[in-house]
Amino acid sequence: MKFKLSRKKYNKDKIPPLTEEEQNKEKRKNTPLTKEEYLTFFFFPYTKTTRRSFTKNFNESEDERFIKHGFDTKTQQVRSVRTLGFIFYGILLFVLIVLIKHFNLA
Repeated sequence: MKFKLSRKKYNKDKIPPLTEEEQNKEKRKNTPLTKEEYLTFFFFPYTKTTRRSFTKNFNESEDERFIKHGFDTKTQQVRSVRTLGFIFYGILLFVLIVLIKHFNLA
């Protein structure tokens, strides 16, 4: 038994074009982190500090901006970059402890 697939042509007239605001929303959803943002969130992954500092202000304001304006891709990337940043500092701490114990620096 053969099935015949019908190939209907896409009719552009039936779908209204996106407005400029809708196009901007779609761009914001799919825009990835820039290199500067990526490195900032990687090297300063924490958001809570005991004193007000540049990184806390920057991280909090960027988080709020990403959520407010609908940067879905950036929000997801920030979560993963922060996790990688914490892992990086954990490994760095472990290596320093091993080096200190190995060379009896303590």
